[in-house]
Amino acid sequence: MSFHSGSFGMHARQARNHPVLVLVAGLLALGAAAFYHGFTPQASAAIPIAIAAQGDPQPIKFDGCTVFTSADAAQVLGVPVRTSPLGTVGCAYEAAKETSPNGWHRNTAVNIFKYKSASDEASAWDDQKILKGLRPGRKNLTVLSGVGSEAYMQILPSLGAFEGEVWVHKSLSHFRLVEVSEQAPSPDALKAAAQKIAAKLP
Repeated sequence: MSFHSGSFGMHARQARNHPVLVLVAGLLALGAAAFYHGFTPQASAAIPIAIAAQGDPQPIKFDGCTVFTSADAAQVLGVPVRTSPLGTVGCAYEAAKETSPNGWHRNTAVNIFKYKSASDEASAWDDQKILKGLRPGRKNLTVLSGVGSEAYMQILPSLGAFEGEVWVHKSLSHFRLVEVSEQAPSPDALKAAAQKIAAKLP
């Protein structure tokens, strides 16, 4: 009797534990599937990457400091400058000494966007124009002549300072030149710097 009761208890425990075992087995299977898919997405993941690259052209890495030197920056800011880092497509400088009582340094930077083909550049430039609202007749925006194939400038107050910005488009590249200063930037200095940069780009 004790043997049968013990055997019955063992079977009862197995029966009670069976759903738990099924659940654990199911979770392990899901985990294994997730593990498998987590390490084998390359073939499918390459498709959205390729589509994104086709729909949104990526600029070529380019050292902006080769076309915008510290001497150029000093002419824009009107004071001696020092270099500061700004990612892979730009070049930035700031005044070597403080230019305002609160310890702030006026600064300037250029962001270069260079592409492999004219069609990629045209697509990227059109996107940038929409994003930045670059169009003739827009308030506070000046169309520049003699700089690239298309260029715009704006100078506006910005958080207690002034920001001057020039956007220039060429056949294989476009760029943004910006100056942030405690005083209104010189439009002539910004245009001259933009012309110099544009002359060095395709």
